[in-house]
Amino acid sequence: MRRLIPLTLIAVLTALPALVSVVVTAPAAQAQAGPCRAADRVNLRGADFTNGRRFPASFRCADLTGAKLDGVDLTQKDLTGAILRKASMKQTDLGQVTAKYVDFRQADLRGADLVQMHGDYADLRGANLIDVGATQVRFPRADLSGAKLTRAYLGQADLTLAKLVDADLVDAELGQAKARRADFTRAKLHEAQMISIEAPNAVFRDADLREVRFSSAKMDGAVLIGADVQDADFTFADDLDLTGARGTPKNVPDDAKGLASASPSPSRGATAEWPAAFDPPSTRSGLPTISLGLLLVVVGSVGLLVTLTLWAAAARRPPPYRA
Repeated sequence: MRRLIPLTLIAVLTALPALVSVVVTAPAAQAQAGPCRAADRVNLRGADFTNGRRFPASFRCADLTGAKLDGVDLTQKDLTGAILRKASMKQTDLGQVTAKYVDFRQADLRGADLVQMHGDYADLRGANLIDVGATQVRFPRADLSGAKLTRAYLGQADLTLAKLVDADLVDAELGQAKARRADFTRAKLHEAQMISIEAPNAVFRDADLREVRFSSAKMDGAVLIGADVQDADFTFADDLDLTGARGTPKNVPDDAKGLASASPSPSRGATAEWPAAFDPPSTRSGLPTISLGLLLVVVGSVGLLVTLTLWAAAARRPPPYRA
C-alpha cells in the first residue's frame, strides 16, 4: 500500500503537464476556429444587395461568398464569422463593423471605409484593399498575406501579431500604428509612411523599405535582415538594428546597431573605383607625373643623406700629428 502512494503520485505528476496543455490549448484552438458552426450558416451566396434588396436580420455567420455589396452601408453591423470570400465590396461602408473571424479572402474592398472596424483574426489573404480608409482599424492576429494595400490609410491601426507576408503597402499610411510582432516579410512598403509606428519585434525580412519614413518609430527587436533600406528615413528611431539590411538609409541615430552591414544596393554595370584622393595625376601619355611637393621631399632627403655621410667621414679621420 505504501508503495502504491508514491507510484500514484509520480503518475499524477507525469500526466499533469499534458492535462495543463490540453486545458490551455483547447480554448486557443477553439478561438482560432471561430465562433460559427455549419448549422449556423445562412446561405446568401451570390446575393446582390446593390439593387435595394433588404438585409437579413443578421449577417453573423452568413455565407456571402461572391455577394455584391458595392457602396452598401453596413455601419456597425455584426459580421462575426461571416464568409465574404470573393465578395464585391467596393466603397462599402464598414465603419465600426464587428468583423471578427470574417473570411475576406480575395474580396474586392477597393475604396471601402473600414474606420474603427474590429477585424480580429480576420482572413484577408489576397484581398484588394487599395485606397481603403482604415483609421483605427483593428486587425490583431489577422492574416493579410498577399493583400493589396496600396495607398491604404491605416493610421493608428492595430496590427499586433498580424501577418502581412508579401503584402503590397506601397505609399500606404501607417502613422502611429501598433505592429508588435507583426510579420512584414517580403512586403512592399516603398514610400510608405510609418511615422511613430510601434513595431517591437516586428519582422521586415527581405522587405522593400526604400524611402520609407520611420521617424520616431519604436524598433526594439525588429528584424531587418535582407530588407532594402535605401533612402529610408530613421530620424529619432528607437532601438534600431540594421544588421543584415541592404542599402544606405538616411538620418540613422548614433546608437543604431548593424550600420557596418548596411551596404549600398548594387547597381548594374557598377565597377570598383579608387577614391579621387588616391588617384595619381597622369599626363596625356598616361604616365604618372611627379608633383612639386614630392620632388622637394626627394631632394631634401638626398641632401640630408650627403650631409650625414660627410659628417661620418670627418669623424673617422685621425687627428693631425704634432711634434
